[in-house]
Amino acid sequence: MKEKAKKIKKKRDKRFLILNIIIIAVIVFAFAYVWTVGDDYTLHTNFYPEDGTTKNVVVDVKDDDVVEFVNVRTEKGELVADFRSDNRGKTDVLISYSIGDTKMEPMVFNLEVNEFDTIIDHTMGSVRFNGDKVVIISIIVLLALAEIMMLWMYIDYRKHGKFSYSMIACGGLSIFNAILLAYVIYYLINWPTLSIGDFLMLVTGAGTIMLVILFPLMLLLSILLAISNIWLMKHEGYRPVNALGIFFAVIWALGTLWTLGFYFIPYDSSGGDNYKIYNLILMVLVYIIGYLECMFISTVMCSFLATKYKVPMDRDFIIILGCAIRGDGTLTPLLKDRVDSAVAFEKKQYRTNGKHAVFVPSGGQGADEVISEGEAMENYLKSIGIPEERIAREDKSTSTLENMKFSKEVIDGLSDSEDKKIAFATSSYHVFRGYIMAKKSEMEDAKGISAKTKSYFFPNAFLREFVGLLVDKKWSHIVFVLAIVAFFGTLAYLIF
Repeated sequence: MKEKAKKIKKKRDKRFLILNIIIIAVIVFAFAYVWTVGDDYTLHTNFYPEDGTTKNVVVDVKDDDVVEFVNVRTEKGELVADFRSDNRGKTDVLISYSIGDTKMEPMVFNLEVNEFDTIIDHTMGSVRFNGDKVVIISIIVLLALAEIMMLWMYIDYRKHGKFSYSMIACGGLSIFNAILLAYVIYYLINWPTLSIGDFLMLVTGAGTIMLVILFPLMLLLSILLAISNIWLMKHEGYRPVNALGIFFAVIWALGTLWTLGFYFIPYDSSGGDNYKIYNLILMVLVYIIGYLECMFISTVMCSFLATKYKVPMDRDFIIILGCAIRGDGTLTPLLKDRVDSAVAFEKKQYRTNGKHAVFVPSGGQGADEVISEGEAMENYLKSIGIPEERIAREDKSTSTLENMKFSKEVIDGLSDSEDKKIAFATSSYHVFRGYIMAKKSEMEDAKGISAKTKSYFFPNAFLREFVGLLVDKKWSHIVFVLAIVAFFGTLAYLIF
């Protein structure tokens, strides 16, 4: 098993190495290309002389120490002018054209030479330079490669039953990136003259489109969360934790409506720095909400997929995660379903390949319980014909994490093999949580057996794992949010 895992990891690492090399190559190529052609610039005037000639054109460079005028010509009927960089700085270029005795108002263009000797055209707030199309295509290629990598990882997690917060994060970023990529490609196809400045403006607007696209799905999920929580409270009684879905639905709806509402309200752009700050705050909010929505949708998807995973029929041990028992020491229907699912899996495994598994009923004794949950499950297993030698009870744990840790200690005491194949049985809504706790207990290859349960338990499980994702990967999320703030802060300064 370990050899197989090593081969899978080696193959996966090789594929990711190839993808990373391609990504680095694209970045290097884009920079090298701009470095090569950026010291020249072809200025497009969007003016088409009626006679198709340039004899009546006058080009005036205000500071010829910054750029050198090379040539003026027509290209596909359009008047264009070629320049070459001299020194770092900024200058205005005036291009005038005479028709007979009438001299037209000069066209004014704003050029800048940066520290890399690249000429950048800032006319009318745009950002253009020779090679900007290559940069745009490179960005799209990078987004596409990132999408391939994330989907690759997500499918790999699913294929090998590696359900984790990393899988959720991978799926969420994949959704986030796919919407952004589709939006940018659509505009590039329909707007072939797109400049790098226009491209960056598109990126700022993509967050709003993302919220609009995700709104129907998130609205449906929120309604289902609220309804299921009402159902949950009806059957299980009112507790603050049972109202999490309603709380989430209300907060999400208010936050989304407030953000989108303000985004589409016209704002006085004469506000200077206040206008930049206003746009920055809105863009950051839109992207953060969109990012969190993608993560929540991925949480729902991963939690659902975890319940559908087909556990290999080669398990040596099956941990049964405990929960509350009845006052007389017998199993509740919820706990009985967990045990029955474990037994059904073990019997099918034996019929398939003749291999028995050892059951590890796991759960301590609560303050209001007459015996431990582990003992109650052991009694039930014996009553349905499971021999004592195939039962190894764990009866000290008080949480899912302790279920896993203490059960691992029991298993290690029974077998010193490094290739033990372990499964755990629990309610369907609890399976993903089981994977997380198994990983934290150094049982990364443990697989979850899902016992069917009432659907109204699921919403709170989704929310719990969503919060768990945010907490467990908090530094990754903080870095992502800071990157959003830095990116849009720079754009607000350069563009607005």
